[in-house]
Amino acid sequence: MSRFILTKDLVRRAFSHLAETTDTNFRSKFLTDYLVPNVVWTCTGNAHSLAGTRHSLKEHDEATFQRLGKKLRAPIKFAVTRVIVDAEPEADGWWCSVETRGEATRTTGEAYNNEYLWLMRWNVEGKVVEIRSYFDTMLSEQVLLGP
Repeated sequence: MSRFILTKDLVRRAFSHLAETTDTNFRSKFLTDYLVPNVVWTCTGNAHSLAGTRHSLKEHDEATFQRLGKKLRAPIKFAVTRVIVDAEPEADGWWCSVETRGEATRTTGEAYNNEYLWLMRWNVEGKVVEIRSYFDTMLSEQVLLGP
């Protein structure tokens, strides 16, 4: 039986799917191949409308992706700038931090350029079971409240 080991290469390979904005099948593989359906996804903070913890990919999609997606011409293109992986797993799984730049165009034609840090927990099967997302919440809120 092989033992799963989280590597920077695996994390970068997973995120390569989020760099794609036109091939929806390729992009969706990040969600289907690397996340469990009942992923616990937290948008940190409490002073913005995206804040909260969701207990499934479907719930997170409805609360965040769909809402923000209505204000953008295309999905956010994520570029990984840094990956940090724990040297050994914790009792609850492998942890990593992924810093990204997200770029998109708002429906108004203005740029939506945000920076993200996702703290991610992976299980022994190599799937993400938890994400804690940190980002420029004021920018996201301005986009959500805009035309």
